[in-house]
Amino acid sequence: MSARLVMHVVSHTHWDREWYRPFQAFRIRLVDLIDNLLELLITDPEFRAFHLDGQTVVLEDYLEMRPERERLLRDLVASGRILIGPWYLLNDEFLTSGEATVRNLQIGHAICDDWGANMKVGYLPDQFGNIGQMPQVLKGFGIDTAVFGRGWQLTGDRKCEFTWRGPDGTEVLASFMACWYNNAQRFPEDLDEALAFTERARDNLLPHLATTQVLLMNGVDHLQAQQNLTPILAAVGSRLAQGQELVHSTLPDYLAAVREQLGDAELGVHEGELREDRHNNVLAGTLSSRMYLKQANDACQRLLERVAEPLATYALLTGVSYPAAFLGYAWKRLLQNHPHDSICGCSVDETHLDMEARFREVEQVADEHAARALRAVAAAVDTSSAPEGSAPVVLVNTLPWQRTDPVTVEVDFPLSAAPRHVRVQDAAGEDVPFSLLAVADLVRRDESPIELPKATPVRRFTLGLVAERVPAGGVKTIHVTPSAWTERGKSKLLKDARTAENEYFRLYVEPNGSLSLVDKVTGFTYTDLLVFADGGDAGDEYTYRPPVPDKLYTTAGWSPTVSVVECGPTRVRLEIAGNLPLPESTCSSGRSPSHVTCSVTSVVAVSALVPRVEIETTVVNWAKDHRLRVLFPTDLETDRALAEGQFDVVSRPRTPADWPAASLTQPQQSFVAVNDGHRGLCVVNEGLPEYELLDDDRATLALTLMRCVGVISGGGEAQGVVDVTHASQMLGSFTFRYGITPQAGGFISSGAHLQAHQQRAPLRAVQTDAHSGPLADGHSFLAVEPGSLIVTATKLAPDGESVVVRCFNPTDACVEGKARLGGGLAQAWEGDLLEKPTCELKVRDGTSAVFSACPREIVTLILRPGAGAV
Repeated sequence: MSARLVMHVVSHTHWDREWYRPFQAFRIRLVDLIDNLLELLITDPEFRAFHLDGQTVVLEDYLEMRPERERLLRDLVASGRILIGPWYLLNDEFLTSGEATVRNLQIGHAICDDWGANMKVGYLPDQFGNIGQMPQVLKGFGIDTAVFGRGWQLTGDRKCEFTWRGPDGTEVLASFMACWYNNAQRFPEDLDEALAFTERARDNLLPHLATTQVLLMNGVDHLQAQQNLTPILAAVGSRLAQGQELVHSTLPDYLAAVREQLGDAELGVHEGELREDRHNNVLAGTLSSRMYLKQANDACQRLLERVAEPLATYALLTGVSYPAAFLGYAWKRLLQNHPHDSICGCSVDETHLDMEARFREVEQVADEHAARALRAVAAAVDTSSAPEGSAPVVLVNTLPWQRTDPVTVEVDFPLSAAPRHVRVQDAAGEDVPFSLLAVADLVRRDESPIELPKATPVRRFTLGLVAERVPAGGVKTIHVTPSAWTERGKSKLLKDARTAENEYFRLYVEPNGSLSLVDKVTGFTYTDLLVFADGGDAGDEYTYRPPVPDKLYTTAGWSPTVSVVECGPTRVRLEIAGNLPLPESTCSSGRSPSHVTCSVTSVVAVSALVPRVEIETTVVNWAKDHRLRVLFPTDLETDRALAEGQFDVVSRPRTPADWPAASLTQPQQSFVAVNDGHRGLCVVNEGLPEYELLDDDRATLALTLMRCVGVISGGGEAQGVVDVTHASQMLGSFTFRYGITPQAGGFISSGAHLQAHQQRAPLRAVQTDAHSGPLADGHSFLAVEPGSLIVTATKLAPDGESVVVRCFNPTDACVEGKARLGGGLAQAWEGDLLEKPTCELKVRDGTSAVFSACPREIVTLILRPGAGAV
């Protein structure tokens, strides 16, 4: 290399907010770190800059304890001596939704705007792999560089600097920290040792560089700034060979130097995910550690993204104020559970107890505002035609396409005049088939803003029915009416005690409890579905490690009991229950000879007019050190699976054979599917992010339900100390929800992705009264077409007046899209991920915005409602 060699020393800390100590314990260390940093920057004006790990949450955490130091901290940030942003915090990318990553950057940017500085670098130091759409996400925030530490190996002629291309074609300049973010962790004070240390760090990187710009990261997890760094760098710099320079630098300066030196030179290109795992570098076992955390996170994300925000938006369109502050608070609390050592489930028990409290806060805030918005929407619907004495119920679809789906409805009648029986009618007076799930006399608490809560005796009817053709992002009204009797006709769905059938498939429970499913559209029969398989795990919270030898226990030879727990005109539920003896524990040399009995109970639901099977499995687990999965053979000739990722549907092959240390499992969001273009099977999950496409002759999809281990790391993360984590053994009762949808044709054309999201975002129902209102039955607030587009957000825009709708195109073809607001549309724009308009869109008929979605593109729409809509 002929250009001048420049070694950029970047001082930083990598700040895990919680990990092997809980948050408050680590915060005390954070306060010490920043206190000492401020003193250093004051007393040593030559200390160039310090990086706060690309995070802004540390500012909040510090100033809660040191509010009197805000002015000094702001001055140092403004002068560029402390670098902050662009993130709120460093999240795990695969275990959180794409929308959560966007909100993370939005909040980080808002805090940076308040502080007047933003390190516009896509800093990804320790994420356990990086999503394929990260280049497009970063560019959506005006960031065109990325510095990362995991998920890529320097094989062949690869260099540390390369072009990272997203599946949509977006490119950023990437720099791989091949020798980690502590390759210059602390310079020795002895000059000879410091010179040797510097040259060794330089020489380790030089063979892998495309430029003569060398990145030396001075710091590591939780370490304070090196107090004596300035004189050491000056002394070492004076002894370097001619043509070499050692500078105290910053990440933006380093990347600018790399870009300037490269000029028009072509770099190697990597497209898609950075998830190479040849040597277990991405710690894929964390996909299934403490599965109860993944379930809670997924439930909170769905509650915000699919329920509270859309309902609040619909209520806004009826004239009700949008609870931006409350929902923003809920998002921040949720994001505080998203760092890798948190959501990955690889910390001490106390850390994860704190997480559960945050999840409960998110749920409380989002649930309450969803309920308020639901009541506001119902109040705007004209129900004045309800029969006298009936209870009108408004059903709301929070997804922007028309759907037919099961819904559970609760209706209360005053106990003094409560009927014994009811019937259900639609707005036109036609009878609606339903199942009577429960009747209970109870006392309801009614709250008032001006009176103390009242206790109201009521008779509550819980009904199950299938609502047909509920409008896109819209409402449908039914009436629950007192009746002289409850009609209990024979279910057409239940053929016998083991067989259920609807318009799309016939499902049979085999003697061993597995399912056989005949797809009526393709004529294909899937067999051996819902077999449970349990193997040993001698690993830890980071890593799945089967013992040698391992012994697999399955339910293939099971003899469970099968019973009908619901048999109505619109839904049948079959319960499959049995005991599964498992080894009591596991070590590296095998599974224990002593056994404990674990029970496995699955309830399988088939609904009329709905092309999917919904499954709820409860496991009472008393075994330690094991992994339990449920299997779905597809009998397709393929070595690839389609998994929903973050703003993408990712086609992944099986793990390469030359990655012997790698985990064979992969991440997913809502679903994973196997499809050959003619038929396929989609497995939907609710908070179960780990799957594997088995290397067998049946292309079997394995869905992980639980992975139970008892230590953070077998190798000891802190000076050889092994942290025992009792809760990660997941002893006790746990419930898992998932489902299957057979496909005819291609995956997207079959609509399987729509069924997945419908299962994960059920219709909402609210009882109201008979009243007039501006909205007719069947009103649609929002519709997005075509159905191939997957909508991820419906919310208030930053301008406080418009509606943001974000979607992505998972296909390889350009799509003309249309977004319609039912109340009228005044103007529409396409925007960036900060939700600022970038170009105006054509509005058709005063209701619809027309836009183009290129292959794999994320599209953010900003829709200004018409004058009469709000």
